[in-house]
Amino acid sequence: MEKQMFGREAAKVLDYVECFPDGYRKGVKIAEACANVAIEGFPTWVINGQVLSGEKELPELATLSGFEFEDLSKSN
Repeated sequence: MEKQMFGREAAKVLDYVECFPDGYRKGVKIAEACANVAIEGFPTWVINGQVLSGEKELPELATLSGFEFEDLSKSN
């Protein structure tokens, strides 16, 4: 699950939607928020109005979202 790669603290601030909160099984409808963006597969990212399907690496997500982070390898 990609949510795990962010880590527990970062995952708390993600705007995350579970498309099948009670689990997927035949006849269960997808959550409205997921249907509204025409989810076709998992994971799906909606970044700045762009719908992106498939796994993405953290650097790619940072670039797509405009997120800037300080280099943690630098010492103070």
